[in-house]
Amino acid sequence: MQTPNNNKAKAASEKDFWNTLQAEILISNQKLTLDDVQILIEQNLLFSMFFRICSQIELINIQSLLHIKDHGYVMMLNLSSMDRSIIEKSSKKIYPIHHYIKKQLEHIDHVISPLIGSRIFILVSHDTNQTPQSLTDEKKNTRLSNYEAESLTLADRLILSLHNKFHLSVSIGIGSLTGIHSINSSFIEALTSLHYCKPNQKVHIKEIVKAGNGFHFDYAETEKHMIDAIRLRKLEAYDYFGMLLEQIRPMNDNAKRNRILEILVLATHAMRLDGQKEMKHYDYVGNLKEIMEYRGDQLIEWAYKQFVYITGYVKPQNSIDYSNKIVQSTKEYLEAHFTEDITLEDAAAQVNISPQYFSKLIKKTTGFNFIDWLSMMRVRKAKELLSNSNLTVKEVCYMVGYKDPNYFSRIFKKRVGITPSEYIKNNVSVKNKMN
Repeated sequence: MQTPNNNKAKAASEKDFWNTLQAEILISNQKLTLDDVQILIEQNLLFSMFFRICSQIELINIQSLLHIKDHGYVMMLNLSSMDRSIIEKSSKKIYPIHHYIKKQLEHIDHVISPLIGSRIFILVSHDTNQTPQSLTDEKKNTRLSNYEAESLTLADRLILSLHNKFHLSVSIGIGSLTGIHSINSSFIEALTSLHYCKPNQKVHIKEIVKAGNGFHFDYAETEKHMIDAIRLRKLEAYDYFGMLLEQIRPMNDNAKRNRILEILVLATHAMRLDGQKEMKHYDYVGNLKEIMEYRGDQLIEWAYKQFVYITGYVKPQNSIDYSNKIVQSTKEYLEAHFTEDITLEDAAAQVNISPQYFSKLIKKTTGFNFIDWLSMMRVRKAKELLSNSNLTVKEVCYMVGYKDPNYFSRIFKKRVGITPSEYIKNNVSVKNKMN
């Protein structure tokens, strides 16, 4: 008889199985250079800035670490759905794109974000001796016009060069120049501008402002899009949330609090609709007391942090649906038979579905192909055997389910970075040093 404790233990075991295997596959797929590591650092720090999940002190430290000037504007690049699909199939492709963009912008101070959904954000920063607020109206307009012209020129260059180099169809929304501590407003402006962009075009927020009454913001519709995005676990949820907060910002504090709490309740409900069994408990009463302590823009900052908490930051691209019965059955089958000569067709037959549907389902629910999981399990077992026995590479090859030692060596090197023979030598060397 299955008790609640047994069920919990089984669920934890299955989650650990997939998470550990997934981590090994991700690591084996990534061959990062020092420049790639720098990009990763920049990406994650920028995400913290744009989504307001860092304190003012942390923001100052980020600004210093990334050498960001006191003023800047955001350019938001959006890839077509086809281009996004191609990049998602190979996570390695995003690094050449980032390196290329940095090369194109090497004459100006900038930082590039991660690929979030279908978008890449670029923060272009400037060190102005005088803030725009301290200039005369004439000089202010001239300076801001210069930055606007610069951003449009950069956008044109990126659209053309990315199309020529990578055959990407890119649209770009551009926000206005602002102080770095308020850069989120330029981020939202860039997002707003992007909604008016067609492929291979750019739009500056000034163009929308000039359109005047032609711009109508549908709050209820945006709220609905946010809920749908949360329920489907799409990163666009953060876009819609940011747009809603910009509409809330001019309101008085009591109106702000009411609207913010309303959004957070909807976000929590949407997460539960998504079947998030492990969703964190949200303390409504405690947060109701906490929100009363904040005023003005502090409420906006607080709202961002609460939204990130509720929605779980960002769901990894290769997330796993642990509750899916096919995933559970596949785990059991792989554990029992991975050392045998099994195929995708064999695994599909175990769950009584067609190989084609099984392949798509496994990819959708785990983020990787069936052969990725199978080969990683075999390589993991091979590492264990090579480390703790006197078996030869050929013997291990046959024991983990491969028939061809050469093919086994290629798969092993792809996943581990070195050949099985080199792996044995490294282990012997380590053991000798320990002795």
